[in-house]
Amino acid sequence: MTADDIVRALRGGPATLDALGARLGAPARDALTWAVDEAVERGLVQTSAGADCGPDGICGASAPTVFTLTPAGRTAAAGAVR
Repeated sequence: MTADDIVRALRGGPATLDALGARLGAPARDALTWAVDEAVERGLVQTSAGADCGPDGICGASAPTVFTLTPAGRTAAAGAVR
């Protein structure tokens, strides 16, 4: 599981961590969160996480974190051929 997998999965639109997992065939949760973290660090993905959300997208009283592509992520997704 890599950041590129996350970018490809987000070509279909914004998604929560659970939705990303479903799009990617239910990978191990740790592998998924590490790939998402890598994609965010590389500037390919942005989050809607609030102040009370943890790194795995689980939030207290607010809505779940939603992941979307950044402009750089959209460019990378457009060039991805798989």
